[in-house]
Amino acid sequence: MRIIELLRIIWINVRQNKGKVFLTSLGIIVGTITIILVIAIGRGGEEAAAKQFASLSADTIYVKPDYSAILSGESEKVERLGVELLEKIMEESSALVGMYLRESSFLELKIGKTKANVTTIGVTKGYAELSNLSFAAGRDFTEEDHEQLAYFAVIGANIADTYFKGPEDALGKIISLNQKRYQVIGVLKRSGDGLQGISSDESIFLPYSNYSAKNLASGRDYPQLVGKADRVKAVERAMKEIRSTIDYYMRDGDKYIIEDAGSRIEAATASARTMKLLLISVAAIVFVVSGIGIMNVLFVTIKERTREIGILKAIGTRRKDILLQFLLESVAIGVFGGGVGAVLSFGALPLLMKYTEIPVTASPEGLLIAFLFAVITGTVFGFYPAYQASRLVPIDALNTE
Repeated sequence: MRIIELLRIIWINVRQNKGKVFLTSLGIIVGTITIILVIAIGRGGEEAAAKQFASLSADTIYVKPDYSAILSGESEKVERLGVELLEKIMEESSALVGMYLRESSFLELKIGKTKANVTTIGVTKGYAELSNLSFAAGRDFTEEDHEQLAYFAVIGANIADTYFKGPEDALGKIISLNQKRYQVIGVLKRSGDGLQGISSDESIFLPYSNYSAKNLASGRDYPQLVGKADRVKAVERAMKEIRSTIDYYMRDGDKYIIEDAGSRIEAATASARTMKLLLISVAAIVFVVSGIGIMNVLFVTIKERTREIGILKAIGTRRKDILLQFLLESVAIGVFGGGVGAVLSFGALPLLMKYTEIPVTASPEGLLIAFLFAVITGTVFGFYPAYQASRLVPIDALNTE
């Protein structure tokens, strides 16, 4: 049988059973949309994780309190990290190129008649360079600013856009933090979340000397150290040197943990990939269920068309032509379901982004993978019914009522 005649027969059968074809392909449509959304969510999660650590490099090292250990004892007696310890670490380390101390709390910001609670971070010198933060306007704190407990502030991009007319307009303005007045000397460029859970765009930075001397800390948080190794391969050595210094100079050194940004980045992206694979597995189950539905429908269709198969065989139609006919009908259902699902996903993705906070990133790869899944499902689950149809005996098929 010529391929054109075969395709014409398939087209006629599909047209005559439009309702059945549509209902059969519903599972494929749902599965296709699910796969596309799952891949978009997975990619969005990976990009969100990458964005979270965008301003960090794999050679960044954190020294932070182990709150589980602190809370298990008397927290007020736990020794706090300080500038003196930072200097000792830098003196004794051969692998660090820099380190800064930071401490954050929520303070009441007042600009004119506007009040809000914002994240305020006290930092020692070098924070901008070590965290890859750059300036949209103004300057960073100088060494004299740190030494003189200067009432200067560096603000994030969102702070400048929300309370002023932009970076340039914010320079020189006076802001009040817990009823203490500070002059804005710099505005950071927008960078996303890159300070281990603290958004630099939404934060205000102060010299640590002023922050600590003016009692701006909440008392519930602990300072952290952020350092940078001279190269990625030196991170492990730098961490060992930091641990050695902390254990020597601090009685509560065991209540502080040391970790590198590289492992955090890897863990975050691995978690996002694992979630994507999990969701894809769920979507694959949807396709399997859809494929079983296709198989059942094709078995029913073959039973209904047994006499037709008998006539085709009686006039000389080869077994492989009958196999190909029913297989292509199954593939057509997969193609139809995949195509409709792909089109509908263009509406589902914006709705997901609008009504949820789930990070979503659409991709051509997602569309292609989902469509291939749909076609493969139709092909795989349609083969056995088609094979059974091709093996019908002509006499038995013609005698079927």
